[in-house]
Amino acid sequence: MLTHMLHAYDLQLNTAKRLVGSIPDALMCTQPAGLVNHPTWSLGHLIMSAHGVGQMIGIEPSPPKGWSELFKTGGTPSSDPAGQPTKAELLAELERVHDIWKTALPGVDAAVLDAEHPNEKTRAYFPTVGAMVSYIMSSHEMDHLGQVAAWRRAAGLGPA
Repeated sequence: MLTHMLHAYDLQLNTAKRLVGSIPDALMCTQPAGLVNHPTWSLGHLIMSAHGVGQMIGIEPSPPKGWSELFKTGGTPSSDPAGQPTKAELLAELERVHDIWKTALPGVDAAVLDAEHPNEKTRAYFPTVGAMVSYIMSSHEMDHLGQVAAWRRAAGLGPA
């Protein structure tokens, strides 16, 4: 099953690259039609989520300095591009975190994945660490990439 998850994870990375590839850098932080989660925030949030959840499976977080505050869950994305990473920086870091996960996952002991999620509140949705890991690698990433697809249309760029 892990081989299939890793294959899907690769496809999602390619989807992310395709979705933002043709977006001009100057538009990456715009919020057309009231869409708050612009491409910069969406990619940054995916990166920070992977760094955060990766800790549960033994991956030492190593996000770029300052990104934790910019892209935290529940934060408010800013339309001001000043101080935000470029599209190239975001894509490079997304690819790097994907590579880290793909390298680490085959060595993660099944007992780690089967362990109860450490956060009681989160446990109501993700009873185990493995449930959270599979969510971050699949539904969570595609949910935010879907937001980027909707953002493209609202920005008048059409489908990727």
